[in-house]
Amino acid sequence: MEEPFPWFPIWGYEHDPTESVEEILAKFIETRPSDRWGLIRDGVIASDRHAWAAWSMLRRLEFRGDCIARNPDTEFLRIISGTGQIAEAIKRSGLSGGEKKAWLFFLPVDGTGSPLSGEGISTEFYNEHSDRANHLIASIGGELLPNRPVPSRSGLHKIRMTEYDGGYLGLEEAFLLHLSNSIIN
Repeated sequence: MEEPFPWFPIWGYEHDPTESVEEILAKFIETRPSDRWGLIRDGVIASDRHAWAAWSMLRRLEFRGDCIARNPDTEFLRIISGTGQIAEAIKRSGLSGGEKKAWLFFLPVDGTGSPLSGEGISTEFYNEHSDRANHLIASIGGELLPNRPVPSRSGLHKIRMTEYDGGYLGLEEAFLLHLSNSIIN
């Protein structure tokens, strides 16, 4: 039986869908302690495994100095989106007007290992940053949701993975495969 992955430091929240994305982002940027904190569209992260895989890619790019985006939160969106273009990544994974749910994430800098291989990373990042996450969500007028990311066809559609036909790949595997496009493209 496969070992469960530690929870990625990501928190679902609900907010007023009539509030403009620009207003939400302005409040968030003013409040967040660093650019290791970011906001991402609902549905584009499939699971904790998917989020840790994207984080692992981010850490490798940061270590090599090969990031395309200037900020880690934007680079994470780019990787999740499976694109080499920042503007396209923001369209695919950034907050979108009229949507009621979104996610807040934190990108740890500790450790060079990966929970994907079971080495070098604390399993407590979620717990250690939950108080700060609650504060940040409240500061942008959101309400914490007791949810974890789950893969969905609508999430694949948002990140523009059109090749998925439900054949031999499971939904989570399709999301994981799509990550590689951010490096290839």
